[in-house]
Amino acid sequence: MGLVQGVCSNCGKKIRRKSSVPLIVTCDCHKFCPLCNSLMEPYKVDLDPKTYRNEDSPLWDPLSCANKSEASVNVVYICHLHSPPYFSTTQPVEVLLK
Repeated sequence: MGLVQGVCSNCGKKIRRKSSVPLIVTCDCHKFCPLCNSLMEPYKVDLDPKTYRNEDSPLWDPLSCANKSEASVNVVYICHLHSPPYFSTTQPVEVLLK
């Protein structure tokens, strides 16, 4: 069994695994807050469509009066250590190890 390695294109972290064949793994850098470097919590979805910037839709805001929120359907993690909370839209990065 050999050693395979790769570099995350997002954070530059080197990832190494023991494997005899190339494989794809995900880097965990998307789970850390870029402002304070602490581990963020998974974002729990609120099912109210107005929470997810659908205020642009005439069905939800016919007068265009709704305030925009920072949360969107693309939010994956949230850091509560900031005011207002930091909403992360960073998706997991696949790293090819060969």
